[in-house]
Amino acid sequence: MAPAIPVPTQGGMFHTFQGVTPRKQTSELSDSAKTGVTSNAKRITTPHACAECKRRKIRCDGQQPCGQCLSSRAPKRCFYDKHRQRVIPSRKTLEALSQSLEECRSILKRIYPNHEVQSLLPLNRQELLGILEHPVDDGATTLPSPPLHTSSMSGDEPEASLASLEQMPSRDIEWDEERRGKDPIPLEADDVNALSLSVDRQASYLGASSIKAALMVMLKVQPGLRTAMATPLATSDLPHNYPSLRQGTTGTKDPQRIPWSWKGQTLIDAYFKRIHVFVPMLDEAAFRADYLEGQRFDTPWLALLNMVFAMGSIVAMKSEDYNHVNYYNRAMEHLPMDAFGSSHIESVQALALIGGYYLHYTNRPNMANAVLGAAIRMASALGLHRESLAQGSNEVAVAAETRRRTWWSLFCLDTWATTTMGRPSFGRWGPAINIRPPEFGIGNVTAANGASRDSAQHAGVLPLIENIKFCKIATQIQDLLAISPLLPAEDRCNFDGQLVSWYRSLPWLLRTTDPCAEPLYIARCIMKWRYQNLRMLLHRPVLLSLASANSTHAAEPDVAAVDVCRDLAKQTIDDIAREWTRNQMSGWNAVWFLYQAAMVPLVSLFWQYSSPCVPDWYKQLETVLELLEAMEDWSLAARRSREVVWRMYEAAHNMHAQQANRSVSPVSVAGSSRNRMRATQSQTPHSTGLQAIDTASAGLVVTDGEFHMSPIGFEAEGLMAGMIDQHGLWDVDDLQYWNPGGPGGQPSEDVDFGQTYGPEDMMPMGYDAIMGNPTTMDGSFGFVQ
Repeated sequence: MAPAIPVPTQGGMFHTFQGVTPRKQTSELSDSAKTGVTSNAKRITTPHACAECKRRKIRCDGQQPCGQCLSSRAPKRCFYDKHRQRVIPSRKTLEALSQSLEECRSILKRIYPNHEVQSLLPLNRQELLGILEHPVDDGATTLPSPPLHTSSMSGDEPEASLASLEQMPSRDIEWDEERRGKDPIPLEADDVNALSLSVDRQASYLGASSIKAALMVMLKVQPGLRTAMATPLATSDLPHNYPSLRQGTTGTKDPQRIPWSWKGQTLIDAYFKRIHVFVPMLDEAAFRADYLEGQRFDTPWLALLNMVFAMGSIVAMKSEDYNHVNYYNRAMEHLPMDAFGSSHIESVQALALIGGYYLHYTNRPNMANAVLGAAIRMASALGLHRESLAQGSNEVAVAAETRRRTWWSLFCLDTWATTTMGRPSFGRWGPAINIRPPEFGIGNVTAANGASRDSAQHAGVLPLIENIKFCKIATQIQDLLAISPLLPAEDRCNFDGQLVSWYRSLPWLLRTTDPCAEPLYIARCIMKWRYQNLRMLLHRPVLLSLASANSTHAAEPDVAAVDVCRDLAKQTIDDIAREWTRNQMSGWNAVWFLYQAAMVPLVSLFWQYSSPCVPDWYKQLETVLELLEAMEDWSLAARRSREVVWRMYEAAHNMHAQQANRSVSPVSVAGSSRNRMRATQSQTPHSTGLQAIDTASAGLVVTDGEFHMSPIGFEAEGLMAGMIDQHGLWDVDDLQYWNPGGPGGQPSEDVDFGQTYGPEDMMPMGYDAIMGNPTTMDGSFGFVQ
């Protein structure tokens, strides 16, 4: 630009004209850059500087060579690193790409309905048009899930192989949970956990990180397994006396007060001893006071109280006891469809127990997923996801803490339940959620009578606080696995490192193996099993991918991932064998994590049947089978889970036995154990007694003679317990009640909390001291060695 030239006018004023100079030629610009002359032009910036400018920490123009290197007369030093920072796409971009991919797949399926994409890749344009001109209709009936009989997928496309394992429902889908009233499907059979052992049955959507995917990989590697899976399981022919679960009615039941009783008190004690330590969302002192007074009869309270009864009944009894169904049905009478518009926190807490625990216990995971999702939406309508700014009295602080605990309990329950489904988390955690984690202070707040507000004072809210950190990592892993089951090695290592760091940084109280109160013992055991399971789930898609493609060679990171997955499965089995205790909170979780871990050696057996590790894999499965048999009294799904694992175990043996021209079979090591398993399998599947476990082969399972685990406490067999049993007042093992009204002096099947009980129904004076409930004089729990 030329300088401005003032020009006089008639009035003595001046006008200023801006001169314009011609644009410089390219050569002139180059000369200007070489001489380092600066101008008023916009400064050129580049996101990537050369190595010399980075070293000198000066601005670079991104040229080759750059102006700075030319001015310093060091053009040879001007070079650029090839490494570029990886750009992480936004969730919106990933969702758009996923939708676009599904649309392309849909179009291809309509154009080439009888061909897989892998078979079309090598064809040129003329060959593709030829298929359109001469379509082939083989008339085969396709399954709702991707077929397993097609040509083997290319080993260099493992992602496509795993994507084919997704369980995409058809239009007229009907879940197993809905058909139980019409088909003879046992209670334990559901499609999410694959306990029905049927890959052909129409299923809800499950991603490649689910249990069903592992079964489909085994079926793909060994097609003959389909015959074994088609044979009905032993429990399918057994009659079930499980009561029906009623859903909420259109109108609520007339509310009635529920008076205090010893039976109700005991179930509440069991709830706060074995459930509350995981989800301490109830204000225990206020809850106990409301029940003791017996004056509340509003529907949210009655729904919550009955669900506490239901969960207390589960963790206080054996799996053969079905009284919890009555309490669930009563709770649902107070939770009609209109309750989802409720603005009461107790309705949210009741639904959290239903969707987070109870429906999973009764093996209705799809319904549980929907109910818990609704509870989270209700919680957000109450603003539980936002931190309250209210400051004031002690009661205000307690209410704010209850809101925090309720929200984060929902968050943890949803994470625990959906991580292995292969479904997205649907944003249960994000920037819009600013509620603070629970605080330790509420455990020290005392009620008016000086009693502690929270019987979890032995552990406080420490397990929940640490579980929140764990679940935030798990949510990220779940979302990434829902997008692509095969994560890059860098991401796998990153998340695995985060999990290991989380576990190593746990407070000493949650990592030590020293004796402690039973609530804390159960909490820290299940936390460790869940941590091992998530790490295993992070690496398991690599194992499934290599096994599905029947790969004989793999990259070093993939080999390392498979090794980590197998080591974690073995460690999980060993730890559960050593640490589980005989109550349903421990047994229920132990069965699930054993079932997950068993899939790793099973897939390995069908894939690498000539590996030197085969005897060790058989030994792991035998330990799982023994443990599942021992847990039948302490888990509703233990018997069916054992049958599924046993069926796969048998099929693996038969496959190995058919290997020709082998002088010494690598599976002969497990021969004696196999015979023992055959003998065990021939027993009645519904035998009620807890069988003694053969510790000679397992080496880790504790026999009955070493300790005595009562359903409500972990106690030594002492004089007081024997005295109670002799008088027939209390069955310590079964936690049943002597009821004079029962036939033949037997406990009644249904505990009626509306009934008034006399002094003859009360517990003996030694009960509190023996059972170690929060209502004892010293408030102590039984200790676990």
